[in-house]
Amino acid sequence: MKVAAGSRVKGTMAGKRRSSTLGGSQEFADYRPYAPGDDIRRLDWNVYGRTGRAYMRQYWDEQELTLHVYVDVSPSMNFGGEQANKLRCALQLAASGGYAALSGEDRVAVKLFGGTAQAELPSLRGRGSTARLFHFLAAALEREMEQPSFQQGDALQPSMTGVGRAMEQQAAALSMREAIQQAGQLPHRTGVTWVVSDAMYESGIEQTLLSLLAARQQVVFLHLLSPEELNPALTGELNLLDSELGTGKEVALGSRLLEQYRVTVNDYCSHLKKLCAERGALYIFIDTSKPMEQTVQQTLLRAGVLHSHS
Repeated sequence: MKVAAGSRVKGTMAGKRRSSTLGGSQEFADYRPYAPGDDIRRLDWNVYGRTGRAYMRQYWDEQELTLHVYVDVSPSMNFGGEQANKLRCALQLAASGGYAALSGEDRVAVKLFGGTAQAELPSLRGRGSTARLFHFLAAALEREMEQPSFQQGDALQPSMTGVGRAMEQQAAALSMREAIQQAGQLPHRTGVTWVVSDAMYESGIEQTLLSLLAARQQVVFLHLLSPEELNPALTGELNLLDSELGTGKEVALGSRLLEQYRVTVNDYCSHLKKLCAERGALYIFIDTSKPMEQTVQQTLLRAGVLHSHS
């Protein structure tokens, strides 16, 4: 597999991806008139034989692409149980994208944001860097999984507060933009950026998209939610905890309130999809309960963010 880029790109080293400049690959680009000093090995003798005029064949340059992966490691990501944990899914997505980049002779860089300790994996290149990529992601999973998590019985609140307050546009307590800024500088060369997150931030999502787009990135927003957040099975008198803010609230959960919650979640996902489309980014929803192989084959490949080698 390779990371898909929607247009010709510019890199710093030779690679296998068409650049916006002309160079020495074998992919034909255009003709131009012969000029003294040109390498006659690129003169098109067929055209010369037909027209009596000398034209040179030009070829596209091939350069590398850099895939930047921003992985949300905020407290709400450590949720979903053993089979559908959002943090594990996010890091597996980073591994899949990174492996595709390295296999396609492109680069990959990973930044973790939203956690107590940000971490960064500088740009890697070549299949020989795969082990280093996987080691970084595995260490991140082990480190973040040691943090307190919110599971069945107290875990509904990240969705109820994170999604609900974002929809209601209340005063910001958490900002995705600030979290990503704390993770380090934005990319400074044209490339592709994946943002992998459950989007449970009070503000800053739109500003994040705009900042990355201004940095000449093709932005893919991978929005993760677990089945318990999509269709919670909780009922009765509960004390729900907000994993991001650390606050609690006692509520009586019945069928009516749960239905309102499901509508709110669906509306929020639709809002994010529309926001991305209007800003020129691609929104992809990820159900964390699905096997990663299925997610790659049926979601990422179909969406066009990855593609098979031709």
